[in-house]
Amino acid sequence: MRESGFDDATSGFAVRFVTIGSQEKAREFCGKQAMAARCVGDESKASYAAMGLGDFNLLKLFTDPALKKRRNENNAAGFSQDWGATKLSDGAQLPGAAIVDGAGTIRWFYRGAHPGDLPPMAEMLDRAKAILTT
Repeated sequence: MRESGFDDATSGFAVRFVTIGSQEKAREFCGKQAMAARCVGDESKASYAAMGLGDFNLLKLFTDPALKKRRNENNAAGFSQDWGATKLSDGAQLPGAAIVDGAGTIRWFYRGAHPGDLPPMAEMLDRAKAILTT
């Protein structure tokens, strides 16, 4: 995660990351990427439930080919799962991404098929920019 492209003043939108865990844990985790102010903790997973994001089948957590590929890409880029700080059930939480306009209307939504399945950040930012101009 890098700051470029996230400047609310120039882009016209705010980027926020919802993470599993307390707000304190979210700040700690996201602070390692200089994104502490952009992370929102959701210890009860209420936002995940509201978006209909369930859990990945734990039996596939270490064997799903698409997840293994994404895990290898992330490891090569210097990112890895901190299993010492992760509940196994939280590691199975399916991700999602949404673009919500100022009125609270969901303009775009992506439901991940496995725990590492999200579109690249650049693609999501391009989508948000396109929505702003329509």
